[in-house]
Amino acid sequence: MTPFTDLRPLRCALMALTLALFLVFPAAAQSDDPARLTDAPITTTLTATEDNLIRDRLQDVLQSLQGYENVTTAVRGGVVTLTGRVLSYDEVEALDQIADRVEGVVAVQNSVEVTTDVRERVSPVLDRMMRRLTAWIAAIPVLLIAVAGGALVVWAGFRFARLSQPWNRLAPNEFVAEVLRQVVRVAAVLAGVVVALDILGASALLGTVLGAAGIFGLAVGFAVRDSVENFIASIMLSLRSPFRPRDLIEIGGDVGNVVRLTSRATILISPDGNHISIPNATVFKSRIINYTRHPNRRFSFDMDITSNGALTGLDKVMLAALQQADFILTEPGPSVWATNIGDTGVRFHCVGWIRTAGASFEGARSDALKRVAAAVEEAGGQIGAMRLRLMEVDPLDATDSADMTQTEAISHIIEAEINSGEGTNLLTPEVERE
Repeated sequence: MTPFTDLRPLRCALMALTLALFLVFPAAAQSDDPARLTDAPITTTLTATEDNLIRDRLQDVLQSLQGYENVTTAVRGGVVTLTGRVLSYDEVEALDQIADRVEGVVAVQNSVEVTTDVRERVSPVLDRMMRRLTAWIAAIPVLLIAVAGGALVVWAGFRFARLSQPWNRLAPNEFVAEVLRQVVRVAAVLAGVVVALDILGASALLGTVLGAAGIFGLAVGFAVRDSVENFIASIMLSLRSPFRPRDLIEIGGDVGNVVRLTSRATILISPDGNHISIPNATVFKSRIINYTRHPNRRFSFDMDITSNGALTGLDKVMLAALQQADFILTEPGPSVWATNIGDTGVRFHCVGWIRTAGASFEGARSDALKRVAAAVEEAGGQIGAMRLRLMEVDPLDATDSADMTQTEAISHIIEAEINSGEGTNLLTPEVERE
């Protein structure tokens, strides 16, 4: 075994030496803290009287400050020695700065310690609490006046918001009028808070209050973003009024008659009698087709015709059949033309117009189809295949079309839904269409 093989005794000795230094160093730091020199010039003639003046002046300053009641000072030859106890390390450091500012001080020996006595640490806290309580009690009359002033402003704002006018005159419907009233209420609350803070002399807190309210509003807005979006869309739709109750519309492929517009969704009744609820945000961003908006509506269908003879003149026969129908308008009038040669003959395209109000669209199309078919058969033509086109879709294909037939039963359902009074209808006939 070499002399350097076992180092454990050396390690133990080093650890013991380190521990001893840590134990001795704090005491040495407190008792042998070197004096800190100031920038004042060191004079050669400093008397005891001058030392006493420095001590008395510094002692007066410390007695005037809170927290230095247990600090004593001693001065010899311009060197200030501070001893005693304080409550925090910040107060210990502040002592050096205070002593430096006294004229004639050459150096400062700060031996003040931070006290750990429970009574000394708790007593100042209790004193501060008592002073604050006394200040709050003294401020109760002013606080009551501030609360009364703010409450009066809020009451006046709420009272004004409850009036029928001018809100019903400014708003197109009751829903928008209620939104305006709510804005007035919020403004009244903010004004009341401003008045109360101004009376208390704490108007500087208003920025903090508004900032906190703004952050809270953003958090709530992100949490209920969809609801807020629907609410705003409902206001815009009620102002724009792109449709009215009973209008036949199409929104994103959903076809139905409008029943009502609520603060959350647009309610439709489909031609099958189904209840359709579409979020207002979707309605506002979607393409809206209003089949009732224009007083006239066009229908069309295709018909493939074959004939043992010539096909010349069959288009005139088909046009005459459409013109004889009293429900088809003369202006714009019906028209018929050949479009293509199909697998079963020549394909003719027939178009007619009817009044939107007072006529069944599907009934008119069906009647016109039967009239044209009968006229073609009577003229010697043969109908190979028929393709009906309604709104550029094929109603005979149940997978890509919507049945537009509005029967009497569906009409009763629509009227019952409109007159039920369920929920607030934001659609009013008085609002001008966009």
